[in-house]
Amino acid sequence: MLRPCLGGCSSLVTTSEPTGRCKNCRRAWEAYRPSRQTPGRGGGHAAQRFREAVLRRAGYQCEAVEHGERCEVTGRAALQAHHVVGITAGGDAGDVENGRALCRRHHEQVEDTNWRLSRPPVER
Repeated sequence: MLRPCLGGCSSLVTTSEPTGRCKNCRRAWEAYRPSRQTPGRGGGHAAQRFREAVLRRAGYQCEAVEHGERCEVTGRAALQAHHVVGITAGGDAGDVENGRALCRRHHEQVEDTNWRLSRPPVER
């Protein structure tokens, strides 16, 4: 299935493209995108426990919903844990209810745009 490139050009990309961008837009986006890594993120046992708990609660499936349908990406390796209320905004880093399981494309879409997640999580 094809959809418009998220990079803003007139290209069409497959829905399986993780960034939602065509090859040229993806290269430009990756070259200029600021790093998401900040000190204290992504490591440690607490972060691993949080991620595992969020993914397990989601049934190891992305919780994003577009056009009324839940994303079909599944599997531990393909998913990331997203904090609905960011830690710097006062969100609890260890609260599983503050987490959503998202595939890479949807996680980047949430981080890079004003795209919002619904609360509570989508029913499985």
